[in-house]
Amino acid sequence: MLKKLVLRLRYFCYLSFKMKLLVILSWLLLGVMWLLLLILPFKRLTLFMGKANEESPHLLDSTIQNKALKVGWAVYTMSRHTPWESKCLVQAMTVQTILRWLRIPGTLYLGVKKGTDGKVDAHAWVRCGEHIVIGNYGEETYIIVACYSV
Repeated sequence: MLKKLVLRLRYFCYLSFKMKLLVILSWLLLGVMWLLLLILPFKRLTLFMGKANEESPHLLDSTIQNKALKVGWAVYTMSRHTPWESKCLVQAMTVQTILRWLRIPGTLYLGVKKGTDGKVDAHAWVRCGEHIVIGNYGEETYIIVACYSV
């Protein structure tokens, strides 16, 4: 356990200053979004997601898309190190918020499908340009029920 912690700290030290800030901000914002999900009704949460039923452009400059992918990496990485549950909706809302702050266009999608056990399964993911920034596991199997653009 101590060895893992030392390795993670060493890796963190090698990150650039901007990436360190992004990683720390991601961790903090994951907590804020998780808390908002607990206390606010869904209708209020959509205010943090962007403009309803609008999509961002599919063609963007590669440098902008690379920035968005870095945001996705930071949020995904930090979601595995939170003491609270940081599932797909919390991650997607966090990425969408950071993208808004960076003025990078992105679209948050909410999708559903029937699971193997017959229950409805939900998923959230964010697309920036032509790349899925976060939540890119099986999103093509979900039926999109809502999208929010920044």
